[in-house]
Amino acid sequence: MRFLVVGAGAVGGFIAARLVDAGCDVTVLVRPQGAARLRDGGLRIAGPDGARVLRPAVATADELTSGYDAIVLTVKSEDLDGAMADIEPAVKPPAVIIPFLNGMAHVDPLVARFGQAVLGGVLRVATQREDDGTIEVLAPAFQVELGELDGSPSARVDRLASAFRDAGADVAVPQNIVDAMWAKWVFIASIGAVTSLMRATVGAIAAVPGGQRFAQSVLAEAAAAAAACGHPVPAEQLGATGHALTAAGSPATSSLTRDLIAGRRTEVEAVLADLAARAHAAGTATPLIDLAVLALRIHNRQIGS
Repeated sequence: MRFLVVGAGAVGGFIAARLVDAGCDVTVLVRPQGAARLRDGGLRIAGPDGARVLRPAVATADELTSGYDAIVLTVKSEDLDGAMADIEPAVKPPAVIIPFLNGMAHVDPLVARFGQAVLGGVLRVATQREDDGTIEVLAPAFQVELGELDGSPSARVDRLASAFRDAGADVAVPQNIVDAMWAKWVFIASIGAVTSLMRATVGAIAAVPGGQRFAQSVLAEAAAAAAACGHPVPAEQLGATGHALTAAGSPATSSLTRDLIAGRRTEVEAVLADLAARAHAAGTATPLIDLAVLALRIHNRQIGS
């Protein structure tokens, strides 16, 4: 399959590398400055097994043409409008768009612009991009869920699932991908609010009196928001999320928290504010999540971006 991966950050770079390893034809779409860096130094991936350099094809928006089977969106939510404009020349049948963005706010704009080309997607990885451009793999997780937004059976989804399995992903095709996207949203909103408010790892929070109760309270708010919006998270998944949020000694944190501590802009609007707004519209209160939204909005304002 011929893939266009939009963005070469912590997520996009990791996906591109795994697809290249699987023998796929991969082009990475980046801005001109990033293109120069990638063409010169390659895509650098570091993990427990050491560091390596891969050299996928690189393109900028003005160089883009059609002919792709799949377009993988990995940009930050604030960059969605620009990414949609950039990929327009490539969105020609049979190309499909797989958005691996946080939250749900990206779905309606993508469908409004590209219609049935848009699939639903869930991605779970643990990576971060270092200052020198190296993508560090923090944990071995590589989990993908794919599906048609209307829940219908789909040969194109099956083909994509096979490609991601070949790339080493643990792939599932749930009956309802939208519910799966909400379940992930509950998880990332919960761990994001918990660890960013406390500026600490899950294990550090769980180790102090009241820490586990606080984490469970945040999760209860996020779960209530999803249920009020018509997408309740199954009890088994809520239990697993609760365990992940209260595990003793866990080094887990969130991209929100890592960006906060590093002094970078956070995705508070897509991850937390949109969830809180939907909960409020459905008559559900989210006081702890609201507090996290306030704190991260102040941070974003203070760093001036």
